[in-house]
Amino acid sequence: MRDGVAFPLDWIAIIFNPSFPYRFSHMMVASYLTVAFVVAGVGARYQLKGRHPELARTMLRMGLELAIVLAPVQALIGDMHGLNTLHHRPAKIAGMEAHWENDGPVPLVVLAVPNEIAEHNDYEIAIPYLGSLILSHSLTGGIPALKDFPPKDRPPVLPIFLSFRIMVGIGFLFIFMAGAGGILWLFRRLDRARLYLLALRGCWPLGFITIIAGWTTTEVGRQPWVAHGVLRTADAASPILAMSIAVFIALFVLVYGVVFGAGIRYIRRLIKKGPETKPAAEPEILANRPISAAFEEGQAAENVAIASQRAE
Repeated sequence: MRDGVAFPLDWIAIIFNPSFPYRFSHMMVASYLTVAFVVAGVGARYQLKGRHPELARTMLRMGLELAIVLAPVQALIGDMHGLNTLHHRPAKIAGMEAHWENDGPVPLVVLAVPNEIAEHNDYEIAIPYLGSLILSHSLTGGIPALKDFPPKDRPPVLPIFLSFRIMVGIGFLFIFMAGAGGILWLFRRLDRARLYLLALRGCWPLGFITIIAGWTTTEVGRQPWVAHGVLRTADAASPILAMSIAVFIALFVLVYGVVFGAGIRYIRRLIKKGPETKPAAEPEILANRPISAAFEEGQAAENVAIASQRAE
């Protein structure tokens, strides 16, 4: 920091920070899983309607093959990413788990309404010891709690508590769907399992929701810092009028809403239309060497003429 301005000292260290391998792997696998369930979901839709049966079976199997491998791998990467975050950003983990104070083994809070004013959870549903097992790999292990940090250094609890559970919940749903599909495939019942195909058809947008929830957890969870321990978000704010920011955000939401809305509508039309079943017309092949091709064509015609004369 110089005169209130943050200057980077080492871009390589900034980019390849301790969370980079986990964050990169987590995002890449999430992208492939999203595609896997889109492909499998479209295949399930065609299978249910009896359209393009061969292509439907191919899409089902391609999507499930990828999901069967990547869904459990993603859970493993997520666990390692969580342990890395606990080591480097414990306040974020405490906020994600709505863990307010250390009073023994940590329960896993399944659902609750975090109350940041009273510093406790309302309407909490929790599983004893499971939080310790997940976060410390021990039934009695402890983790830093929100009350261990000054209120000004805590992230907003409710948004990351909810977004993290959306992400994890869909992740476990993907594991279940991949496993169930694998079992049905193994017993040759995949194409006839109507209830499973209906559920799989509805899974196609969930990967996109999971990615948005994950990035919400990441970016809101980093608060109140832009650069942890160096620059706060409040100190990095530009001196711009609130009305200007409000107008910019409104335009941003409007433009992206139109773009994404049009994109989703177009994708749905493509899915409804289905793949082309007519064989494509063979394109006219152009010679790479036009002069040689002309010579070879003339030579071929001359050979035909000679053969005709001999036949006479």
